[in-house]
Amino acid sequence: MLDAWWFWLFVAVMLFWSVGAYRRLVGLRTAVNKQFAVLEELMLRYQALVQEATTAAVTAPSGWLTAVSPELGASHWTRLQVAANLSAMALARMQEHPLDPSSSVALVATSRDLQDAWDALTHPDVYYVSVPAELTQRWTELGISIQPDLQRFNQAVTNYNDAISMFPATGMASLFKFKPGRILE
Repeated sequence: MLDAWWFWLFVAVMLFWSVGAYRRLVGLRTAVNKQFAVLEELMLRYQALVQEATTAAVTAPSGWLTAVSPELGASHWTRLQVAANLSAMALARMQEHPLDPSSSVALVATSRDLQDAWDALTHPDVYYVSVPAELTQRWTELGISIQPDLQRFNQAVTNYNDAISMFPATGMASLFKFKPGRILE
């Protein structure tokens, strides 16, 4: 009789622990998703800024592409548009799976390409393209304002990864297929 009592006590404790561990893992995964939603909103501003800049460059009466070599200027704008489109696709993929490591790698790579395209467009040696100072300032401000949210997302991913790798929660994580995520560098 006493052995059965201890057995049922053990089963009850394990059941309550399992439910608690599962809820914690789900909560941490939800925190990652929420942090990514905030980060995504800021990253979409890059897309809007590129769209605004390219639209303004095409419709500007003086044209931001100087008469020296419009083809060279157009290639810089095209590179920026392509990089923005690829970044938007990677962002959409990451939205569906914020903890998927391949989505994180793709988003980081396309974000770097977008930054490189912007830097090439606004480089001082590129004399045949003139980007208004207002757009350059907004790009810089956006880069600064995104950093705290990027750090919060990375911290949420780190907390989630730590939780699923801790014993005994690691068994629960593997049972319910909680996979580790990757931070955005």
